[in-house]
Amino acid sequence: MRDTRLEQDEVATGIPVIGGARWLTPERIDAPELLDQPGNELRDIETSLNDLWRINRYLGGLRALTCHLFPRLRTAGGAVTCLDLGAGAAQIAHVVDRWAQRERCAVRVVSLDVSLQHLHIARKRSGFPASALPVQADATWLPFAPRSVDYVVSSLFLHHFAPDAAISLLRSATAIARRGLVMTDLVRAWPPLLGFKALQPVIGRSVITRHDAVVSIRRGYTPGELTDLARAAGLPSPRVHRHFPWRMTLVADK
Repeated sequence: MRDTRLEQDEVATGIPVIGGARWLTPERIDAPELLDQPGNELRDIETSLNDLWRINRYLGGLRALTCHLFPRLRTAGGAVTCLDLGAGAAQIAHVVDRWAQRERCAVRVVSLDVSLQHLHIARKRSGFPASALPVQADATWLPFAPRSVDYVVSSLFLHHFAPDAAISLLRSATAIARRGLVMTDLVRAWPPLLGFKALQPVIGRSVITRHDAVVSIRRGYTPGELTDLARAAGLPSPRVHRHFPWRMTLVADK
């Protein structure tokens, strides 16, 4: 049975209350991540972005995105544009570009990140695919007209936003998307938190990563909370899919 105080708070504010700790779910704590702070050396940023990509690739994050995105791109017909929020070193643009070439689909990825350093690293490492476009901008003020892209996607991005900011972001993303959203993130729970601490020497080469991964899990949402946020944002028929291990993907088709 739900706590009646929780229901009253939701009615009063219009925003779901986040953070009731259960035995498998730690309380949500919003703390800053080192990668988001100014003053980091470019070499340290690049090492951390490489860590994140390795974690995404081998621990289910990439598949949690592409298993929902690729079928939609395949059936969309014609040229399709994807906006990748918080693109980092733009690896998703490369993955989508390689898939699109194999499938003979016309897909363009707009890689948006607030950090020029991240986009500089992306260009330095392997450039951008010819079909990709880097954009430096703040995701809280998306510089796009309504219905100007087909899909808005993101990976390991939503947890950076407190509930009210996440709702605002989802509303803005929905407004500029013609076809829908596909956004994947980690699940806040004790097992991934303890598991990462055990695997740190293997997958966390950067001091930034070792700090931020723990903070990210504590900042994350549960599937139920993410569903509530999507509904509060007015997304059309939002669905949150769980993926092994401890990943989830928000999908909303328009």
